[in-house]
Amino acid sequence: MYIPAFPIYLCKVSSIKNILFDLGNVIIDIDIPRTRQELVKLLRRPDLEGQVMETLKPVLLDYEKGLLSDELFINALLRHARPQVYAQQVIRAWNAMLIDIPAERLDFLKQLRDQQYRLFVLSNTNGLHLSWVNAFMEKNYQAPSLEPWFDRLYYSHLVKARKPETASFEYVLRDAGIRPEETLYIEDTYENIESAQTLGIRTLYLTGGHDVITALKQYLSIKP
Repeated sequence: MYIPAFPIYLCKVSSIKNILFDLGNVIIDIDIPRTRQELVKLLRRPDLEGQVMETLKPVLLDYEKGLLSDELFINALLRHARPQVYAQQVIRAWNAMLIDIPAERLDFLKQLRDQQYRLFVLSNTNGLHLSWVNAFMEKNYQAPSLEPWFDRLYYSHLVKARKPETASFEYVLRDAGIRPEETLYIEDTYENIESAQTLGIRTLYLTGGHDVITALKQYLSIKP
């Protein structure tokens, strides 16, 4: 199910002009446990999986904030890998969580733009995942990236701030020149929803794998 942050009758849905999307489990189908499973296969000490993953948490946070290059991030993972594990294996394991970008979602984005909504993305991501997305779009949709479907895209490693930091949302509002009360944010992680709410951004919380198309059509009263 999905849970609007506020009851719809308290929000004038007609005043929404901008829709800000998360990527993972909203636009892109992801399976995070797959990456953990693949990384464990590369570890020098699989029995220390929990300890290693805990050690890597600050590395991941720095990587998603653009404080580490792709090379430094890969090397940080390689330090825990068994001998003869190479960078390409790490990249494949790291990208294993990325599954699909369904065509029907891209079609729906076009429908929203045709209805004069401005569309944006704010995603906690990184260079390796963005490279995968761009390659997927080129292979499957003959497009170099997701850019043709959105007005602007904001990636944490490029804006140097990640959710739930309010600085990431403030950056989007300022750079895009949009008002929080006219903006709907769609996300599947509740702490990020709460952060957006503190700035007056309207929110739509996707839970339980509820599809963004169905949720948005219902929220915006779009007829099938």
